[in-house]
Amino acid sequence: MAKLKHYENEFKIVTVYGGVNIEDQIRQLKQGVDIFVGTTGRVLDHISRGNIDFSGLKTIVLDEADQMLKLGFKEDVDKILKNVQDVCDQKALQMCLFSATIPSWVKSIARSYMKRGFMVVDLAVDLKNKTAKQVQHLAIECPYQNRMSALADTLIVYGNNAKTIVFTQTKQDANSLILSDKIKQDVEVMHGDIAQNQREVTLKRFKEGKFKVLVATDVASRGIDIKDVDLVIQIEPPKDTETYIHRSGRTARAGKSGTCITFYTKKTYEFVQRIEEQAGIKLKRIGVPQAEQVIKASSRGILNNLTDVNEDVLHLFEDLAKDLIE
Repeated sequence: MAKLKHYENEFKIVTVYGGVNIEDQIRQLKQGVDIFVGTTGRVLDHISRGNIDFSGLKTIVLDEADQMLKLGFKEDVDKILKNVQDVCDQKALQMCLFSATIPSWVKSIARSYMKRGFMVVDLAVDLKNKTAKQVQHLAIECPYQNRMSALADTLIVYGNNAKTIVFTQTKQDANSLILSDKIKQDVEVMHGDIAQNQREVTLKRFKEGKFKVLVATDVASRGIDIKDVDLVIQIEPPKDTETYIHRSGRTARAGKSGTCITFYTKKTYEFVQRIEEQAGIKLKRIGVPQAEQVIKASSRGILNNLTDVNEDVLHLFEDLAKDLIE
């Protein structure tokens, strides 16, 4: 929102969410704000404390509406909108629902929230040509029980020293992945159970290259913009094409190239076919990385580590280098 400002004091913005000090938010709200951005839990907290006056509200936006209206948030959204409706001039209020995917059930729920004759603007009617042109789309058939070892090898062969996001369907999948002893890279996780302030720290560390592999669920990753992600891995294909487009679009940003690898089983192969048909792309079928590929990629990684050695201490390695050459 700050990017919309023409000058610093043009309008005031406050963001409210859990896991951070509420007193600063209360102070900002009491001073008055023009744009208010919040997560449902903390918004309800402020409403219950009497910190928010919605009577002058002109526009309400529900972002990521498909997620907000199903993932345990709908009850919170109902309470907030009821509070708004109780104090606000309904005729003057504009309501907007934004979402990367708008399934039919979202449209039906929208009717209960929005005025009659509301308009649907759909920028994804034709999903073809929506994927980034510079993404290489690959698919690996792998039995469910082998996917951890296959993922570990894939990270070495395709993600060697590359910034990588691994998408999982569930928090449990994300947690089991970071606890796996097969994966040797530094891995950190982002999902709905991780506190907001910790998510921010994790995202900052990932952007700064402090670790290379971020494991995320869709909910946690919505809206994150990291320019230099080289590789996206999905441990199973998503059930809808819009999610595939959204995930694969985390790489190849700002004109760069990238790779998206999707694991599938015989049972989930139909989702791969549907994605290809609806998105107008072809996922190149490749095999699980073989031992020879893993060894070659690992040796390249060793060379990369050697190039990082500071020149000032190179002389300390001369004897070892001679032994190595022999």
